[in-house]
Amino acid sequence: MPLPPWSPWLEAGDLAALKESLDWFHRPPGGLSRLLGLLDRPLESLWQRVPETARNSTARTIHSALRTVLEATGGSLTERPILDALCAEAGREISGPDQIRRMPLSGLDRVSRRCVEAYRRAAAVEGGVSGMAGLPGLVLDVPALYGLIFRMIQETSILFGFPIDPPAEKAHILKVMDLGHQTDPEARRLGLEELQVMQAMLGAGVPGREMEKQVLLRGLGALAEKLGTDLTRRKLAQTLAVIGSVVGAGVNYQLLGDVGDTARHAYRLRFLRRRAWERENREGRPTRKLSLDS
Repeated sequence: MPLPPWSPWLEAGDLAALKESLDWFHRPPGGLSRLLGLLDRPLESLWQRVPETARNSTARTIHSALRTVLEATGGSLTERPILDALCAEAGREISGPDQIRRMPLSGLDRVSRRCVEAYRRAAAVEGGVSGMAGLPGLVLDVPALYGLIFRMIQETSILFGFPIDPPAEKAHILKVMDLGHQTDPEARRLGLEELQVMQAMLGAGVPGREMEKQVLLRGLGALAEKLGTDLTRRKLAQTLAVIGSVVGAGVNYQLLGDVGDTARHAYRLRFLRRRAWERENREGRPTRKLSLDS
């Protein structure tokens, strides 16, 4: 797979991490994705039986959550626990992005994985409670679920050294969340290309309003409807095997894992892009030469 044009400015360890993240986005579907593929026809039959009012309600709820993240200031998220976790990992004081940029990527990965696992457990508990109501409980589940998803991505952004308040950052968060829902390989490939374009725009300092337009071109309503369909199909896939709170717990746990891993690899790519840019400006030459087969 072709490497981005900035990859020659990476050292060996960072280059290996870059390849790992790119491979992750192109890997075959996981267990849930394979299950959704095998059960496509049964799921479609069940999906057609879901009342239109329930579908619309789910889409409206997700739309409201998306609008909230665009309008929120981010002030409800406290950075101190994240910085404390980074301090413990680094064994020294980490007070902001400048110190984070000097940390080994492996350390950031470890903190990110622990962050994702904590949110997966919280989502499982929340989904288990709301899942007792069956499919109607999905409407109650959505606001809390997406609140957890947004905060998890925001924390991932902070721990990789990126702010969360500017409009451009909010647009990036929404794109990561969208990509994290994808289970189709081709959709993931296209989503990764769009994400890389967005990260290049961020690195070039494109104004936040222009970044928001990139996300809003398709319309928040359309995005909310798509996510609502994806989420409901996940719930339906699980109900073919088990019922009740196990449905909500299991599907929420899986979804937070999918989005969390997507966020970690997405911010990894952005972190490496920035590191390559800094080295290019500092050294003026790449740390290695690209071979024809690299």
